[in-house]
Amino acid sequence: MLLALLCHAVSFAKSSDWVTIKNGDLWYDTDGKVVQAHGAGFLKVKDTWYMIGEDRSKSWNPDVNMYSSKDLQHWKFEAKIIENGVTHPDLGKQRFIERPKLLYNKKTKKYVVWCHWEGRNYGASEAGVFYSDNITGPYKFHAGERPLGIKSRDCNVFVDDDGTAYFISTIEENQHLGFFRLADDYLSATECTQLFKRQSREAPAIVKVEGTYYMLSSACTGWDPNQCKLSYSKNMTSDWSPLENIGDRIAYDTQAASILTIQGKKQTSYLYVGDRWMDPDLPNSKTIIFPLVIKDGKCEIVPANQFEINFKTGEIRY
Repeated sequence: MLLALLCHAVSFAKSSDWVTIKNGDLWYDTDGKVVQAHGAGFLKVKDTWYMIGEDRSKSWNPDVNMYSSKDLQHWKFEAKIIENGVTHPDLGKQRFIERPKLLYNKKTKKYVVWCHWEGRNYGASEAGVFYSDNITGPYKFHAGERPLGIKSRDCNVFVDDDGTAYFISTIEENQHLGFFRLADDYLSATECTQLFKRQSREAPAIVKVEGTYYMLSSACTGWDPNQCKLSYSKNMTSDWSPLENIGDRIAYDTQAASILTIQGKKQTSYLYVGDRWMDPDLPNSKTIIFPLVIKDGKCEIVPANQFEINFKTGEIRY
């Protein structure tokens, strides 16, 4: 029903304004190399999207790569913004990074990366924080620790309309989700609210639409896909609805990484970005983009193998 409403709302526009997004294949950058940015985080600056993620070309101990694009299809490699043995001496040896996410602090004018900062056998259970004066780096190590002393693993970030930022992660041996409110400079956590207790959720991705927060998350099944679930609330740190199924039983063979907001002249659309992990062949894992239809308090993933988006108007068509 939501999809039918969306299709009906699309109007005609110049054919040159439409971008075709195809799912299921590897992405290649403008140099012809495979894009390596898994568990991707995004930040839009003017008309350019910046994407960071895990470089799994060597499977384990990933660097963090950054790419840029104006249409989410043509990606330019910008830099290795966090590199094993360079950014921190323990990276690639005693430490590795998962799910890096990118923030911009308007007060300090610094770019900040939060990520899962882990050790052997996932025993460290920490968060890593890096910062830079420039979006493309170089990034400096700020801290690697359990935020507020709490064990933290799989993660994401969210910035509210007023600039308040949150680091959201699975906490205390993957039992709960921790919503960590960040300090004004985004470099540390100041308080934590435990939510979804003993429900073992990970890969949280949050978007705010007309005053309501929507969160997608997965169960903790390693690299194997599982049923994605939805919850929503009018308050970031309380009153979240009971988890309900969204998508098929393996959420179309993806795990949520990010939710993008496309603000056009005619409408605002939303895109679900997920990882199609290819365990044990992690370097060939795919990045998948599906339309996410949110309307009248309802939320639906549209598993389109191919669709078109108009970044000027915000419209999507199939």
